[in-house]
Amino acid sequence: MKKKKKSKSKNKHIRAKLIANPGAGNEVDAPSLLEQAVRCLTNHGIKVDVAYASPKKECRILAKKAVEKGYKIVIAMGGDGTIGEVIRGIAGSDVTLGVIVGGTMNDIAASLGIPEDVEAACALIAKGDMRELDLWQIKTRKHKKFYFFMVTVIGLTAALYPDVKKIPKGKLKEKFSSMKDAIVTLVEHEAKPEVLLTLDDESKIKVDTMVVTIANTPLIASKNLVAPDASMQDGLFDISVFPDYNKAEVLSYFQRTAEENLIPDGKLQRFRAHKVKVKSKPKLEISADGISLGTGTCTIKMHRRALRVFVPPIGLGAEKSQEDEEEELSAPLSPFIKQNKESST
Repeated sequence: MKKKKKSKSKNKHIRAKLIANPGAGNEVDAPSLLEQAVRCLTNHGIKVDVAYASPKKECRILAKKAVEKGYKIVIAMGGDGTIGEVIRGIAGSDVTLGVIVGGTMNDIAASLGIPEDVEAACALIAKGDMRELDLWQIKTRKHKKFYFFMVTVIGLTAALYPDVKKIPKGKLKEKFSSMKDAIVTLVEHEAKPEVLLTLDDESKIKVDTMVVTIANTPLIASKNLVAPDASMQDGLFDISVFPDYNKAEVLSYFQRTAEENLIPDGKLQRFRAHKVKVKSKPKLEISADGISLGTGTCTIKMHRRALRVFVPPIGLGAEKSQEDEEEELSAPLSPFIKQNKESST
């Protein structure tokens, strides 16, 4: 007589909160995908309580309530926006995040190697293998404490994003209006703003650039590989600046990287740090994970391995393995544009 095979699920008989955004991705397929997810998790022995988040901003509130009610697993089903809001809701807790892809923008899942197939994602959650990942906190004049997981963008692309993101889903009239607004923003944006970066309270770099990206994940904005060496648990973020780029070159670079992955460019400057402060003149727009945070100065610091997530081994996603995660790398990966150890006036 054959012995009964034991379940491989570490999370069997655990109750989980599943927060689903019915407006994410293909709204026609969303109900059937949610039903499939619940059935699959149940088959793995995970008891699921479902909450609908519409609009998306309700995800944060629902996630906070789940933490308060004692759930140890909170599952986000949607795209990057949905997942980001759930992350902000569970930040600071010992809850573990599960991810089921269901959106149009799935860079978090692609960076981590979380499968887009619903059943495979549910099996990953049930298996129970998790990593403790870095979570970042940005402070601006309007937002004193805002958590983000993917990227902060400062400058031209941050200014364009609110208009550009409306184009795909809007009605024809709304699309034209959004395109018009984006064109006006592009034309009126300062061509040579001055940016001062302070890395780890020490190194100061002053540069004329229209864009600064500060990334934790390798992929942003529809699988655009902006930080190929990024690790999500090394305590460092990858900073890119674009000196001597005009507006057309900035837009062209991001368009090409979205289509062709990483494009070598000798003008691009890259740095790594544990903490960064950014000042701009004139004051540039700031956005974190696609959410506008105002203009001007921002300070970003790290919460080391503060986010628990069910993920596969490193190597299945865009993230590269880091051989020495404790290495101090506040110096740039490429030569400084201009470095001044003295206080900037």
